[in-house]
Amino acid sequence: MKRVWLLLYSFVLISFSANATQITLDKHFEHILNIPFEYSQQPLTIEQAKLAPTQQWQQLPEQSLNLGLTNQAVWLRLQLVNAEDSDLQILLSIDNPLLDKVAVYHYFKQNRLLFKEIGDALPLNNRQIKTESLLVKLTLPPKSNSTLLLHIKSLDGVRVPLSLWQYDEYLKYKSKFNLMYGLLVGFILSLAITCLVMFGFSRKRYFALCGTILMTLWLLLIYLYGFGYRYFHPSLPSLQQLAVPSMLILTTCLFKLLFEQLRLSTKMWLQPLHRLSNWLLFISLFFIWLLPTNIMLYYSLLLPALVMLLHIAALGIDIKQQRTQPLCALLCGALMFFSAQLYMIIVVFNFYDFNARGLPFVFFSFLICSLSLSFATIKHFLIERDAQVTAQQSKIAQSEAQDAILQERLELQEQARLDLEANIEERTFELQVTLRELEEKNRALEQINMEDPLTQIKNRRYFDKKLVMDLRRSRREQTSLSVIMLDIDHFKSINDTYGHLIGDQTIRAVADIIKSHLKRPLDEVARYGGEEFVILLPNTALGGAVEIAEQIRQAIMDATITVANNEIKFTISAGVYSAIAEDIHNPGLFTDCADKALYHAKQSGRNRVVSFPILD
Repeated sequence: MKRVWLLLYSFVLISFSANATQITLDKHFEHILNIPFEYSQQPLTIEQAKLAPTQQWQQLPEQSLNLGLTNQAVWLRLQLVNAEDSDLQILLSIDNPLLDKVAVYHYFKQNRLLFKEIGDALPLNNRQIKTESLLVKLTLPPKSNSTLLLHIKSLDGVRVPLSLWQYDEYLKYKSKFNLMYGLLVGFILSLAITCLVMFGFSRKRYFALCGTILMTLWLLLIYLYGFGYRYFHPSLPSLQQLAVPSMLILTTCLFKLLFEQLRLSTKMWLQPLHRLSNWLLFISLFFIWLLPTNIMLYYSLLLPALVMLLHIAALGIDIKQQRTQPLCALLCGALMFFSAQLYMIIVVFNFYDFNARGLPFVFFSFLICSLSLSFATIKHFLIERDAQVTAQQSKIAQSEAQDAILQERLELQEQARLDLEANIEERTFELQVTLRELEEKNRALEQINMEDPLTQIKNRRYFDKKLVMDLRRSRREQTSLSVIMLDIDHFKSINDTYGHLIGDQTIRAVADIIKSHLKRPLDEVARYGGEEFVILLPNTALGGAVEIAEQIRQAIMDATITVANNEIKFTISAGVYSAIAEDIHNPGLFTDCADKALYHAKQSGRNRVVSFPILD
């Protein structure tokens, strides 16, 4: 009977693998956008999801999933096929940083390769990569067909665009995106700061209101793209749930105050309703945190949009009475902000699937809105200033000749031009500062890419580059270059006996001991893979390299790791190769020879140092 159940279980697994959406990847893979997958809204456990038949899954070919506002969790399933003979490391990008919780399960032959929970309702430390995006590192075994299951729950709307990336390609894409994003967001921030500076000099309230609105638009973009959660409060994800609704309500209310500053002093029948609705919306800003998340979302999207319609109607009535450039520009800004509100309502409530990533329309709308509001306030200021100048000139005309009046106007125009040039130089400087900050962040990302996250020493990628550099130096200066390959003896038994956490602790201890024995600045140690390390010793002969390897072997043999009152002792084996480089196009010669010596050390009983060529 037991065999019958095993056969039935195997048949279910085979059917599951055959019917799930498959994506084949190889070493030439760069990225895939809008990957096809299957989804299910049934309340399943992880074990049920693994064995769920095809009838319980719905196919979604090559587009993002948008289920609108729903209290139900959703399961996503896809098959990842590695066509290569070696491990393939990729990045899964969930291109919606506002999802509350995403649980990622990666299985291969019923063995769980990965489990990770991320989302903006969880602390930033839960993420594998501490960034604003929802990224998951996946390692596909060679010649494998593995299953990826995602369990997504979000009260803010379930919109799930997925993409797969090769590491380097994602870094290139992210660098370009951050550059463009930083330029545009920095431009909006510079406009806001400029308005606030203008308020400081002119004491005109509309500059303060315009600067505050632009600052809220900037904060909205920061939070919509996940940067607010990353930089402002990574340990308080609950604030992320309040930030966007609060900014939407506050921006809508500030539009009314700016409108009152720029409008004509005329009465209209809509004014009492307009003022009352705006005050009620502003007062509600202090109480929305008491509402459940889904109700708060309905409220913050729909009611501000209705109040914004009142703002637009009031502006239209004023423009109809007397058309001015500031009011027309303000109307343009209000329409763009309302368009962004309407776009978010359509996306969140799933009235229409735009199948767009990163809310580009919202970004564009906010940018046009910022430019329109800045133009409206500056134009209004210029009109007021021109009116004052005209009044002064009319008084001067009574006592001075026409030539003096014309000269005064020319001087005023020249001053306006100089002020405008000064403003442009100030904005250019702010943009340059923003670019430098982005360059520093890119360099920090590149440094992270060169280090091994477990041991904090250099990784295999850095070693390959450093080896080529040292080979060139060796050939140019005709000095010996030594390579030491080290491997922890019986490391598998340590993992099997004490667990992978103790195995990781052992690897870190070995890395620390090796680093402590390297005294020269040019000496370098890197993690070559698994429990294997490699040391580069420029300008070092074979005897010196063997002596260093022997010192490291002795120090590791004397070291112990204490776990649960048990002392763990372990040893290493090392292979050494030293020579003057002749062919810099064959860097593998040094590692291959050192590896052969290491292999001989393993075969000769371990816990020893062997140099190449091997002497019998």
